[in-house]
Amino acid sequence: MTSSKTCGPGFVLTTIQQTLQPLPAVTSPWAKSHVLRLLLVPCLLLLQEACAARHGGISLRSQHMALLHWKATLATPPLQMSSWQENTSPCNWTGIMCTAVPHGRRMPWVVTNISLPDAGIRGQLGELNFSALPFLAYIDLTNNSLHGALPPSINSLSALSVLKLPYNQLTGKIPHEIGDLQSLRWLDLSFNRLARHIPPSLGNLTMLTNLTIHQTMVSGPIPEEIGRLVNLQILQLSNNTLSGMIPKTLGNLTQLYHLDLFSNQLSGPIPQVLGRLVHLQILILCKNDFSGPIPISITNLTKMNTLYLNENQITGPLPPELGTLDMLNILKLEKNQMTGSIPLELGNLTMLNSLYLYTNQITGPIPLELGYLLNLQDLELDDNQISGSIPGIIGNLTKLVQLSLSENQITGFIPQEIGNLMNLQYLYLDLNQISGSIPKTFGKLQSMQLLSISDNKLSGSLPQEFGDLTNLVRLGLKNNSLQGPLPANICSGGRLQLLEVARNMFNGPIPSSLKTCTSLVEISLAKNQLTGDISQHF
Repeated sequence: MTSSKTCGPGFVLTTIQQTLQPLPAVTSPWAKSHVLRLLLVPCLLLLQEACAARHGGISLRSQHMALLHWKATLATPPLQMSSWQENTSPCNWTGIMCTAVPHGRRMPWVVTNISLPDAGIRGQLGELNFSALPFLAYIDLTNNSLHGALPPSINSLSALSVLKLPYNQLTGKIPHEIGDLQSLRWLDLSFNRLARHIPPSLGNLTMLTNLTIHQTMVSGPIPEEIGRLVNLQILQLSNNTLSGMIPKTLGNLTQLYHLDLFSNQLSGPIPQVLGRLVHLQILILCKNDFSGPIPISITNLTKMNTLYLNENQITGPLPPELGTLDMLNILKLEKNQMTGSIPLELGNLTMLNSLYLYTNQITGPIPLELGYLLNLQDLELDDNQISGSIPGIIGNLTKLVQLSLSENQITGFIPQEIGNLMNLQYLYLDLNQISGSIPKTFGKLQSMQLLSISDNKLSGSLPQEFGDLTNLVRLGLKNNSLQGPLPANICSGGRLQLLEVARNMFNGPIPSSLKTCTSLVEISLAKNQLTGDISQHF
């Protein structure tokens, strides 16, 4: 049908004439007017519906009906939908927003937003007639109980710019039809049960700024077509079972500031082309199977504040050029196969809060330059082959909360400057070759909760100041040559759970505070020269 037949005045007149023909003659002018008015109202309603059908569902009534139909299919519609009633406008419903859109000489109201996060909706998206909602631009149904498939019919929402569906129970595959939503700027399908491959058609969504498909069951390769999303700022494909190599086309995404691919089965080298992503602030590639060295091109990313390359199979030395990334807050390189020494240039990273290099094959001494990292809160160098002594300059790192140097080949004395680390809560120095006595300055470590210095070559007496460590929860001193008495008030804080002092040369009485140490879970006193009746102390 043409528009003149279905939406023009001729259609109205024809309808009125056809309706009047079977009626008996009406002589009163008032009666004629009244009959005409009664006939005209339904005709105008017919006209509205007909015009709506012709012009893409402009009718608010058709959108009203589509939403009510969807509500009727839900298992126990939630409280937020109690305003969704037949006799009210959808523009007044909770979670619905309408906008007046220009259409010829008219400005009809249409539904543009559905926003019902955390609403307890239990149902299927496939029951919603998307074709009746052609002006829908925003959907947020985060954290509901939507199940079933993501329907291919969603491609009828040509105006859609935001689609947020995380924390639901959607299953099946991501339909390739989603690539038809070329107005889409934000797509989040995280925390669902979606499976199979990521469709290459997502490469058509060139307006996208955020693509997040985190913790689903998608597998297979990252489509090369993702490299066409040149407006993308956030790309998160983490915690899936994606495999293969990072496509080189990702080097085209020069607007990216957040790239997160952690916890997949991705392999091969980290591509040099990532060095083109000069706006990148967050790069997370941990828990994959990447191999080869860290590409030098990564050091072009001078805006980066977070770099996670841990738990891969990365080899080779730490590039000294990492020291140019002076905006870094977190550097995680642990659990790889990296070799060589710690570059002196890391001392330039003065914004660094956390440095994780543990479980590698790093050799050489702890560089003095690490003492310049005055913002450092967490320094973990354990399980390597680090040698030499602990530099006293580490006492400058007064914000340190955790210092882990265990399982290395460290020699020399414990520097008394460690007593400056007033915020230190966790200190691991065990399984080294540290000698000498424990500094009395340890008594100043009032925040200390876990102290492990076991399996070294320590000698001398335990400073009585240990009794001042009232927050201590675990104390490990076993397998040394420590002697003298244990502090009488070692459990004065009432928090001590583990006390390991076996295989030393401690003598004197068992500390009296242990008798009332109700927090204690495990104690090891064997192979010392302690005296007294143990039954009286426990």
